[in-house]
Amino acid sequence: MDGTPDEELLALAAEEERVLVTCDVRDFPAIVRRWAEAGRPHAGCAIIVRIDHSEFGAILDVITRAIAVYPVRADWKDLTLFLARTPPA
Repeated sequence: MDGTPDEELLALAAEEERVLVTCDVRDFPAIVRRWAEAGRPHAGCAIIVRIDHSEFGAILDVITRAIAVYPVRADWKDLTLFLARTPPA
């Protein structure tokens, strides 16, 4: 959906009750903040930080960890998470 305006992406995800996963750390924090201030609900937003778009395994790992913490769909309602790889122990 490249080229679709960010607000439209979040609106579509909300309409379809889908969590939006994005690497757009520049724009989405402000968008979800505006939505929260306006009382506009969404189905969740997971913002991937400090992981390159090409690192599919790392992205899947952080999403899998987030789902383990929030396994119920209702837990994601209006939730915004910043997901980053876990630093080595």
